Amino acid sequence: MSTTRLVGPARLAVLVSTVLIGIGLPLPATATPAPASPREDAPQAVSWLERAAAAPDHISYHGTQIVTSWGPQGSSSAMLDIVHAASQGSEISLVGSGSSDAKSFVQRATQGHSPAVDGGPLALLKATYQLVYRCCTDTIGRAAVLVDALRDDQTLAARFWIDRATGLLLQRQLFAADGKALVRATVFTDLEIENGEFLGHLPPMLPGGSDSMGLGGVDGLRTQGWTCTSELPNSLELYDVHQDTAAGVLQFSYSDGLFNVSLFQQRGALDPKAVAGYGTTGTPGVHVRYGMPSYAVWSSGGIVYTLVGDLPADVLARVVDAFPHEVPARVTPVQRMGTGLARIATWLTPMSALSWKLG
Repeated sequence: MSTTRLVGPARLAVLVSTVLIGIGLPLPATATPAPASPREDAPQAVSWLERAAAAPDHISYHGTQIVTSWGPQGSSSAMLDIVHAASQGSEISLVGSGSSDAKSFVQRATQGHSPAVDGGPLALLKATYQLVYRCCTDTIGRAAVLVDALRDDQTLAARFWIDRATGLLLQRQLFAADGKALVRATVFTDLEIENGEFLGHLPPMLPGGSDSMGLGGVDGLRTQGWTCTSELPNSLELYDVHQDTAAGVLQFSYSDGLFNVSLFQQRGALDPKAVAGYGTTGTPGVHVRYGMPSYAVWSSGGIVYTLVGDLPADVLARVVDAFPHEVPARVTPVQRMGTGLARIATWLTPMSALSWKLG
């Protein structure tokens, strides 16, 4: 079996090429619309979310954003400084870090894309949740509208605060199944709209090397022995597949329109050293680390699986259990493979670009 260079898990998400839709970095055009939902969404709610998806393509801004995640690890927060130029992309810096490498530039996609809000495909959001318009409010001193996303049992799944003047997403909250406990929040604490913002001194671009395959090649991948699940628990649907031919890595992207997760697969066996410090679950051989984002890593049937996403811990556990789990009896040095599989992450917040820095 061929070997690959070992990459430590703290760098799992640094090799990204696109991130948050909310700052103008769109999802692949290959994301297929979900079947029409029987729910009746408020037309105003849909209209405002569509505007929020499109706003970063036309609006430049400079703002400070706080991202907080709640889970078994407690709460984790980070403050980001974001300079977004609609024609170029976003420069994202980790506030309070003395390191010069705690900064990333993410280029704006130039091709057509499917509408998305804060990383979640809008088509899946409409298909999975009931969208309710809550009229007028304000946040960070700006007039805004409030849109709720409700589950089938009418519990609150998410709230969106959308700027009335620009359509930019100012704040988003995601809730647990009870509709009360917060699991993730993204909040601008200040925002300045720029006139023709231009990033004159761009930091080095994040490496790419990954190509979208869309969903047309899924059947062929299955015949080659890859695990290609179309649907996961909690209404998570497969909407895109990427391939890094040079590294031999496949990325399967899933979403319900709010929560996002990607599964990376690479042939080989997991190097135990690569998951040092990770916790364990009730599923043998699975290693987890909760945070922004959360990770689950295991190997089965000659494939290393790395699951990366913003799912609540209970949902993450159900998603992990939906995949094969054949624990190898013995891993030889030749078989060992690192877990550095995350080449792209089109579904995450700006935290993706800096998650290695956050640990």
